[in-house]
Amino acid sequence: MFPHGSHRCLTTRWLPLRIAKLLGAVSLAFVLASCAQLPTVPQTPPPPIGKGYPEQLGIGEPGPQEIVVVVNNNLKMVHAGMFAGHALLDPAGSYEHSRNQDPAWQGVSLLDYVRFQLDDGPAVKLYRFPLPPERFARIKERLDNAGRTMPLFCAAKVQNIISGIEPFESVPDAWLVSPATLANHLDAILLANRNTGTCVWPNGKSCYPAPTGEVLDTALK
Repeated sequence: MFPHGSHRCLTTRWLPLRIAKLLGAVSLAFVLASCAQLPTVPQTPPPPIGKGYPEQLGIGEPGPQEIVVVVNNNLKMVHAGMFAGHALLDPAGSYEHSRNQDPAWQGVSLLDYVRFQLDDGPAVKLYRFPLPPERFARIKERLDNAGRTMPLFCAAKVQNIISGIEPFESVPDAWLVSPATLANHLDAILLANRNTGTCVWPNGKSCYPAPTGEVLDTALK
């Protein structure tokens, strides 16, 4: 069983020493790049933990043809995962492994996955995109064939699965990117077309401090 706090993609524990050293060097560049990746649009502060949150969340489960990208951008640990409908991809994560230790666990759900990410802190965002059947099917096929993911490559795996399929045509293929960089690509999509999808905090509130139109007008000037 992984110890608490080591279940995200930014960890090199449990790897052979040689691989751990290599990934350690890569992770340093990864962390430095993450620090430089500030949101490309104004963001509201994440809702604070406490007073019944995150026990009570303001989000629903994914629709049958909805893509949901979950970005954990806490300082304690960063991670990215995604749902295609009710199918979860948690690359290099241990959500299911950890939850399976609890006999009372009722199975994978978006709400439970988000609560798991919130163990690291409040900076967890959801990018939600309802898609037509054909586009959704292409992404779902990629997700089903994603295979295993090495630590540090969680955001790259998610990015490569959605890359190039409308509305993600502007998202490039990637080898190593931070969850913050992935989030910036998704923010850019929402800036370009306000009807494409939404970005919300787990309490259901928008990630953006103004109505989408005002954010668009300000960011595109």
